Amino acid sequence: MTDAHGRDRDHPDGATVEAGLALARAFTGMSVRAVAAAGDAVTVPQLRVLMLIADAGRTNVTAVGRELDVHPSNATRVLVRLGRAGLVERRPDPDDRRHLLVELTPAGRELIREVDAHRRAAVADLLGRVPPERRVGAAELLSALADAAGPPTP
Repeated sequence: MTDAHGRDRDHPDGATVEAGLALARAFTGMSVRAVAAAGDAVTVPQLRVLMLIADAGRTNVTAVGRELDVHPSNATRVLVRLGRAGLVERRPDPDDRRHLLVELTPAGRELIREVDAHRRAAVADLLGRVPPERRVGAAELLSALADAAGPPTP
């Protein structure tokens, strides 16, 4: 049976799902605060694009659109904004002039480092508030969840 919020309390894993959702909200809040602490230079969706590029090292507009599940023209608009902000550089692909390569600028890499430092500190603080005996197995479970989720996003 579902409650007024659409939660299935009778499902055997209902409590686990609810705990996962609560944790997701906490992590989302950490990401939002990390972006704000880094000077609100980008939005959370723009941070996701920067993280995709950081993970790839260098990529093209089509791949960014595919990873975001958006049309390449939408990816281009985001990349133009990030380029104007000095966070990414776009240039023709020397192997295929039909494509633009995208990579982080030094300012983009520094922003990623700042945001990651804030998020790392927030996660460490959160874990520090959990008694050590309740953290047993946490790294293994969190790693399994991250693996099941697939490639990282912000």
